[in-house]
Amino acid sequence: MRKINNIEQAFAQMSYRLENGKYEPKQIDLDAYSFLANWVMENKKQALKNDILFAKLFCRVFAQEVHFYKGDFKLAQKTMHHYLKHPIEFYYEKFTQEVNDVLMNKYINDLGITDKHPALLTDKERNLENELLKDKAMMDYFEGILKEDKVFISLNNTITEFCNKYKNLP
Repeated sequence: MRKINNIEQAFAQMSYRLENGKYEPKQIDLDAYSFLANWVMENKKQALKNDILFAKLFCRVFAQEVHFYKGDFKLAQKTMHHYLKHPIEFYYEKFTQEVNDVLMNKYINDLGITDKHPALLTDKERNLENELLKDKAMMDYFEGILKEDKVFISLNNTITEFCNKYKNLP
C-alpha cells in the first residue's frame, strides 16, 4: 500500500476511487469531492498571495539550484529543503561570516598583499606582508569587522523595508 504524502496524491486517490467503476459514487460524494477540491485550490491561491515575496525568491533560488545540478530537479528540491529547515539565525550568522570574509579579502587586496603561494614570494614581499599582518586593523578584519548583533538588526530592518515595499506587488 502506497503512502499518501500530499494533498495532490490524496485527491488522485479519491478521483481514482470515484471514477474506477467499482464504486458507485452518489451525488453527495461528488459534491463533497468538488467542495474539497475548490477549498484546497482557494487556500493554495491565498497562501501564495500571502507569501508572494517568498514565492518570488523561491523561484529564483530554485532555478539557480536546478541550473547548478544540471536539470536534476530532485536534487535541487532536496537542497531547497536543506535551506529552509534551518532557523533564520543560522542564515544571519552565515551572512555575517561571508560578508566579513569578503571585506577581509578586499582589505588585504587593497593593502597589496598578494595571493601568491608563500614559497613564491620575494623577501621584500614577505617582509611587507609580515609588517602588514601586525597591523591592528588587520586583526580587526581577521576577527570580523561586522558583529552579529549589528548585522542582525540591520538585516531585520532591511528585510522589513523590502517586505513593506514589495508585499503588494504581483
